[in-house]
Amino acid sequence: MSKMKILHAIGGGEFGGAEQHILELLEILSRHSVDPVVVCFYNATFAEELRKRNIRVIVLDTYGRFDFRLVKGLVRVFQEEKPDLIHSHGVKANFFCRIAARSLPRVPIVTTIHSVLRYDYPNPLAYFLASRMELWTRKWNDHYIAISNSIKQSLESDGVKPEEITLIHHGIPIEEFAIEEDVATIRRELGIPENAFVIGTVSRLVAVKGLNDLMQAFILLAKDYPHIHWLVIGDGPEKTVLQNMAREANVSERVHFAGFRKDVPRCLQAMDTFISPSYSEGLGLSLLEAMAAKKPVISTMVGGISDFLVDYLNGLVISTKNPEEIRQNVVILMEDEGLRTKLAEAGYKTVKEEYTLTHMAMKTKELYRKLIRAK
Repeated sequence: MSKMKILHAIGGGEFGGAEQHILELLEILSRHSVDPVVVCFYNATFAEELRKRNIRVIVLDTYGRFDFRLVKGLVRVFQEEKPDLIHSHGVKANFFCRIAARSLPRVPIVTTIHSVLRYDYPNPLAYFLASRMELWTRKWNDHYIAISNSIKQSLESDGVKPEEITLIHHGIPIEEFAIEEDVATIRRELGIPENAFVIGTVSRLVAVKGLNDLMQAFILLAKDYPHIHWLVIGDGPEKTVLQNMAREANVSERVHFAGFRKDVPRCLQAMDTFISPSYSEGLGLSLLEAMAAKKPVISTMVGGISDFLVDYLNGLVISTKNPEEIRQNVVILMEDEGLRTKLAEAGYKTVKEEYTLTHMAMKTKELYRKLIRAK
C-alpha cells in the first residue's frame, strides 16, 4: 500500500498529554508510510510545535468556541485534503469532525479517548453538554482507541461494541529521559537548594489532579523536615489557590512553581520522588515519564495507572483525597534510600519493556491499515 494520508484533529488550545501524544506519534508515523496533516482550532503552542517538526498544520481559528460554521470549514478541508482516514481527539474535534465527515462517506473516522469526561468537566452543566455532544455523534464514528483498560471498560459500559475498540497504550520516548547534566546545576537554575529533598509533580494545575491534597500533605511535612521542597511543573487555574495555601502556611519559599516547561526530562532530574495524587487519569503519562527518568513514584491508583503500577514493586500506591497518606509515603521514601533505588529501577524496566513510542506507533499504523481496507 502507498502512503496513507491521515488527518488528525484536536482543539489545540492547551498543550497537555493528548497534544504531546500526537506530536510523538506523528514524528514516528511520518517515517513509516504515513502522510500526516493536523487540523486544530487555535494557533497556539501546539501548532508551533507541529511546525517545528515539519508536520503540516491547518489552523481553523476564525470561528467561535461552538460555532456551527466550523462544520463547513472542516468539510472544505476534508474535501481539499482527501484523507484516507480522520483521527479526532477531544470533545470539540470529535463532535465537529463526525458531523463534517458525513460528506466523505468512505473515509473512516477513529477517535482516541484520552480521559474520562466526567473528570474533565467538573461543572455539571459543562459536563452535561460535553457528554451529549460526545454521545450524540458516536453513531457516526467507526472506531475508538482506548489508551487504558479503564477507558476501554468505560466505553463498553456506554454501549460501544468491544470489536469497535482497540487498546493502545501511549508510549514514552525513553531515550530523552537519560539526562547526564549535573543535578546541582539544574536545581540551582530552578532556585532549589542542592541538599534539599525534592518532591515533584508534572501536570496541569486543575482540581482533578489532587494537588490541593498534596499541598496539605506538604504543609505537614514542612513542619518536621526543613530540607523538603516541592517542584511544581505545569500551569493552570489552580495555581493561585495553591500559591495562597503555601503563603498562608509560610512555606512559599519551599514550593517552586516553574510553570509550563519544554524541558520536563531535565526538570525530573531535580526531583527525588515524583507524586501523582490525581483523582482521574486516562493513562498517567507524566507518571510513566517519571519512571522513565528513574524516579521513584507515589501515586493514586486511578484510571489507566492500574495498568502498570504495582504497590511496592515499581511504586507506592496511595488513596485519593488523603493528605495524611501522602505524607506517610513521602516519609517512607525520604528515609529509605534503598527502597527509592529499587522502585526507580523497577519503574524504568516497566516503561522500557511495555511503553515505548515505537510499539504505540506501529499498533496505531496497523489499525489505520485495517480500517482503511475495511471501507
